[in-house]
Amino acid sequence: MPDTRPVEKNMRRLLASLWNHALDALGGVIGGLLRVCVAHGWIYFPFASEVLSYLPFSVGWKLRCAIYARTLPRVGKQVVLNSGVVLEDPRTTFGDDVWISVGCYVDYAEIGSHVLIGQHVVLLSGGRHHRFDRLDVPIKQQGNPKKEPLLVGDGSWIGANATVMADIGHDSIVGAGAVVTKPVPPYAIVGGNPARLLRMRNQNEVATRAQEESSQPSSASVVAGNPT
Repeated sequence: MPDTRPVEKNMRRLLASLWNHALDALGGVIGGLLRVCVAHGWIYFPFASEVLSYLPFSVGWKLRCAIYARTLPRVGKQVVLNSGVVLEDPRTTFGDDVWISVGCYVDYAEIGSHVLIGQHVVLLSGGRHHRFDRLDVPIKQQGNPKKEPLLVGDGSWIGANATVMADIGHDSIVGAGAVVTKPVPPYAIVGGNPARLLRMRNQNEVATRAQEESSQPSSASVVAGNPT
């Protein structure tokens, strides 16, 4: 009997490609309508995002990305927003190769490329969402300060159940369950509540560079003819 496996394999690839194109087209139509409705104030964006978050499986994240690509300022390639991911602000952006796990809440953020975000992470745009200076007025009635985007740097990893209220530097790690209230520098590993520096991922590289620089003769010594 002839080997039909190559034909079946090509057929599966064709069907998968058609399915993905169909989802992208559907997402384009829905995303275009959503953008217009949000711009005119007919739909509250967080409510629409909450509805989209319920779509399950790969169909869900593919359709979500297709819709958000037409709604948000930027959604890069290979962005996966798993079920339960809710976006609060339509100004949020995503770089390339981003994974956001189930049940995350994103307030207003600019997320870089190659970023990993674990389950049930909360990303807030700053630590003061409500004014509370006056004692004679309930906090709820004092209004909110202007929001600035939370920055999540390229190559960073935020562990499950973390709450982030300050910028995350590139290539840094936030431990599971951490509460970040101060900016995290690049290559840092932080954890705890409130989050504190545990160590620097590049500390060996920095130490080696410092040692190399200290072993080189200074310019003054070379001029004096007495290299150290």
